[in-house]
Order: sequence, then structure tokens, then C-alpha cells
Amino acid sequence: MSARPDAWSFKQVIVVRRDLRMGTGKVAAQVAHAAVAAVERVARGHRDWLAGWWADGQPKVVLQVPGAPELDEVGARAGRAGLPVTVVYDRGLTQVPAGTATCLAIGPAPADAIDAVTGDLRLL
Repeated sequence: MSARPDAWSFKQVIVVRRDLRMGTGKVAAQVAHAAVAAVERVARGHRDWLAGWWADGQPKVVLQVPGAPELDEVGARAGRAGLPVTVVYDRGLTQVPAGTATCLAIGPAPADAIDAVTGDLRLL
């Protein structure tokens, strides 16, 4: 894998809500849920994207949004762009109420298409 993210052909982006004030471990678990579920989704519909992502070293970038409206908007923009979007809804066993959308994954997909949707977001 290249050390330069702009050299990736494919990547996965996970977008996390900051307003929930989840602990570090909770965020890590939610991001992991999103990453795994998104790969399963892409494996069913875009095997070529998945193969390219594996070849690139499975690059992932974790970004943040202030709250639910922004998460919804990013997901909608990605969907309109034809990108696979996977939203994680928490079971409510620990820090947030059941059914809360904690984060979403976009891709794995072509990096330039994801960047067109998420390029204005900040790293987590």
C-alpha cells in the first residue's frame, strides 16, 4: 500500500457522530461494525471494488460529523453518488439508546468518488 492516501484507487470511509460522546472503546466497536458490515455489502454487489480495495491494502479513513442530521446528509449524498452506504444502529446495551445511528460506512469504493462526498469532513 502506498503511504500517500491520495495514491489509493479504492478506500473505505467511516463517518462517526460526535454528539453521542461515546467512549473510545465504544467508537472503536462501532467503527469495526461499520467496516465489516460494509465489506459484506460490497461483496454482494461490487466485487471488483472489493478486489481493488484489498489490493490497495484495505485503506480506511475515519471522519466525524457533529450529529444525526449531518450523518444523514452524508449518507444521502453518498447514495445519490451511487456509493454503497452502511449505517450502524446500536443495540442499546451500553452507552446509547437502542436504534441510535452511531456511524456509517461508505465503500469500499473508488477513492475519488468517496472524496467527492466526504472531502469536506474532518478526521476523527
